[in-house]
Amino acid sequence: MEPEQERGVMLLVITDDRRLLMHLRDDKPWIAHPATWAGFGGAIEPGESADEAVRREMLEETGIEVVAPEYVTEVFDHEGSGFHITLYVVRGGIEPADIDLQEGAGIGVHSLAEVRALPVPPFIMRVIESHLAAELAVA
Repeated sequence: MEPEQERGVMLLVITDDRRLLMHLRDDKPWIAHPATWAGFGGAIEPGESADEAVRREMLEETGIEVVAPEYVTEVFDHEGSGFHITLYVVRGGIEPADIDLQEGAGIGVHSLAEVRALPVPPFIMRVIESHLAAELAVA
């Protein structure tokens, strides 16, 4: 029997003006994808569902209680943590001023063109391009 794949969650936030609100990961060598722009998230704790984990992680990292995160897809972070990641999105209602950042080096709101030019973990870019680019390009 193969060992169970470690699992994580990530939430991408699309602002009211159809840009991505992302956080800049800390530049620490022991974390996956240091100093890159990402969504909010982390590991799923034992006994926790992905939906529970994404809500908990968002609350812990930003102070924001997410009511209805929308499931997007499942991906593997082959280039970083090796985790199986469940990705979610929320659309609108969250602004940078709402966030009390508890983890990471900062936050920013970026257009699709800007995101494509930023250091972003490859698994996140694959999801943005395959699932969200058409929606973000309308901005």
